[in-house]
This record gives sequence, structure tokens and C-alpha cells, in this order.
Amino acid sequence: MAIHDAARRASPTASSGPPFEPMALNRPAAAARSALKVAVLNARGGADFDAIVDCLARPPLADAGTLLLCEASWRMPRHGLVEFAPALATALKMSFVFLPSFGRDEGGGKFRALGNAILCAQPFEDFRAVALPKPPFRFHRYPLIGMHQGLLASINLDGRHVTMGVVHLERRWDPEGRGLQMEHFLSAAVNEAPVIIGGDLNTTTVDMDRPWALWRAAAAIVLRPARFREPRPHEPLFDRIREHGFAIEGANVAGAPTFTVSRLVPRLWRPKLDWIAARGIRPLDGSAAVVPARTSILGRRVSDHDFVLCEFRL
Repeated sequence: MAIHDAARRASPTASSGPPFEPMALNRPAAAARSALKVAVLNARGGADFDAIVDCLARPPLADAGTLLLCEASWRMPRHGLVEFAPALATALKMSFVFLPSFGRDEGGGKFRALGNAILCAQPFEDFRAVALPKPPFRFHRYPLIGMHQGLLASINLDGRHVTMGVVHLERRWDPEGRGLQMEHFLSAAVNEAPVIIGGDLNTTTVDMDRPWALWRAAAAIVLRPARFREPRPHEPLFDRIREHGFAIEGANVAGAPTFTVSRLVPRLWRPKLDWIAARGIRPLDGSAAVVPARTSILGRRVSDHDFVLCEFRL
């Protein structure tokens, strides 16, 4: 799907497929930002918009030219009605693609939703949604309509076609289910390289679709904290990543947690949920970082997830 230099607004659709369509807007290239310096953030809606912009204005995030965003809100009341992806793209003068995943159809073409987004300092050549398998939800039901979808988009860098992707895997499922979702997502880019993907992969290592799942997970983190900072042996999605020719080595800080419900939680008990992987392109040595999602050392957190950052070279 080609992108023209105009917004394509998402809207509910009556088809049997995904209930929402993506929206996108291209802008001229932003020379001050490198499209191959990639940051991942689960924005938790993005209600703390000004503080997130402030985080992205300071090193080491200040020149990041591709943002892979999960849980970007579109007019959800609990997130202050923010239109997060287009507003952030406007503030940073970047192009964007936003794909709503779960939301409410309010009729008359109006809706509220959460979804994934890619912002880039380079204009997009195309983009596409990737529908993911639906969990069984034995003990949980979503209050919103929709389905998990990954998002792939391509840019042109010095004559090279580069694909960027973002995906948010289901927390309320087991590791095998997340592996299945990852397989579907990566299969959509099977013939493409270079490719850089990232997102909240929810690598909890446990089945969260069980009674008292959060309490079980909390107990497991306290008893076996190392498992949650190095989840690869327990999450088949990493096997799918490797089988598709992607690598996470060098693009992530080994053992560094990326999630906390509070700054008071010791680092020992924080899991590593957010990741970057790449195929056909190498990370710049020493560029991988986890950047705290807060306005300052003593400032408030803007999300329960931290930024994950890595720079690449063609």
C-alpha cells in the first residue's frame, strides 16, 4: 500500500477481518535524526505526552530516527483523549503509521483505540498490517473489540529498501502462544532484508491465562528473578526469531530489565519484556541501551516500560 503525503484516517470497518484500518502521514526527511537509531517504547497509552516528548529531546534519545511504539492511544478516556502517534509525530516532525488494534466503535466513523505505531525521520514507501493468532482467553475476556496485529513499514535509505516492524505480543497467554504470534509476524517479512523489528514481546516466561496469574508471576519473580531477566530459554519466540535469520545479540543489553510497576521495585525483581531484533543489518557496537522512561533521575515515570535503544549501520 503506497503512502501519499496526506493522512489516512483509521476507522471501524464492517469486514470480518481486523475492525480498524491504519492511518499514516508522510513528512519530509528530518536530517537531525538517524532512521537507523531505533527506540522501542510501550507508551502505556501516552497520557503523559509532554513528559515523553521531553524524554525524546534529551540524549541518548534525541537523535533517534525510528520509534517503535506499543500501546499508543487514540482518544481513549483513561489516557486523556490523547491522539498519541500523530501528536508525537507532529512534535518531532516525523512521518508516522498508526495501526489501532483494540478499541470501541462509537458509530459514525468515530472510535477509540489502542495500537502500535512506527514513527520515522524518513518518509515511508509502504506499510502493512499483520494479523496475529488470537489467544484462547480461558480466564480473561477483552472488554474491547479488535485483535493483535503487527505493523511493518519500509523506507528508502541511500537506495536501500529497509523494513521496520513493531509488534506487541499477548501477555495473557503462554510462551507457546507468544511463539505462534511471533511466527506469524516474522513470516510476513520472510523475503525481506534488512529488517529491524522491536516491541513489547511480553517475555514473562509463564502462562498468564490462569487464575491468579499476576500473583503467580509476582511470586515467581521473587523466587527466580534471573529467569525474568534472561527469558530466552523459556520463550519459544526466540527460537522463531533465530529460525527466521534474526539476531538479538548486540541489539539488546543482556540481563537489563525493561519493566516495572513502580520505581520502588528493586531492579532484581524487574523483568525484561521489550526487545529489538534485526536481520541483514548489524548493530553498532556498544549502542544498545535501556533508557529509563522518566523525566529525570528523581522525576516521575512516563510509562511502566523503559525505552530500548540501538543504532544500526547498513
